[in-house]
Amino acid sequence: MRRLQDYLTFIVWQAGFAYVALWVVTFWTLDYGPAIFGHANGCHPDKAAVLFYWSCDPQSPLWIFSTVANTALTITVWAPVYVAAATVRPEAISLAAPIVGTHLIGLPAAIFVTIRVMLQFFLLPRRIAQRMQRIEAGELPEGEVTIKPPAARQPATTALAAAKVAGPAAGALPRHLTGIKPRAEFGRRGRNGD
Repeated sequence: MRRLQDYLTFIVWQAGFAYVALWVVTFWTLDYGPAIFGHANGCHPDKAAVLFYWSCDPQSPLWIFSTVANTALTITVWAPVYVAAATVRPEAISLAAPIVGTHLIGLPAAIFVTIRVMLQFFLLPRRIAQRMQRIEAGELPEGEVTIKPPAARQPATTALAAAKVAGPAAGALPRHLTGIKPRAEFGRRGRNGD
C-alpha cells in the first residue's frame, strides 16, 4: 500500500509541475512569441487558421518551439473554443476530452504542488533552528555536521557522545551501543527442514 501511495504522490507532483510548465509556456508564447517567431526566417502567423497559431517551416530551428507553443495555446487559451465546438460537432470531442482532462487533473495537482512548496518554504526557518539546536547539543553524527559549535558549548548528553568525547582510552562502549550480532540465516529461526 505504501508503494502505491508513493507512486500516486509522484504522479501528482509531476502532473502539478507539468501543468505549471504548460502555463509558463503559454505566457511565454503570448509575451515573447511575436519577438521570437515574428523575426525568424520561415516563421509567421498562420493565416489559414481561425485561431492564432505560429507556423514555422520544418527546416527552421524554431519549428519544435512553435509546435510546443501551439500545443500550449490549444490546451490553455483556446480550450473554451474547442469545448464549445465539441457541443456542436461530435467529432471534436476527441480533442476536447483531453483538454478538459488536463485541466481537471492538472489544476488540483498544481494547487497541491504550490501549497506543499510554500509549506516547505515557510517551515525552513524552523528546521534550520532545530538543526542548530541539535548541533549545539551534539546529537548529530559527525558526517552530518557542517557547522561545528565551539568546543566549550558541546555538552555530552548521551553515552555515545560522552564516549566520543572521552576517546578510546576511556573504555569500550556499553553493550547496547556496540551493535547486534548478525543472523546466520534469513527466515524463520529454528525451522526443522520444513
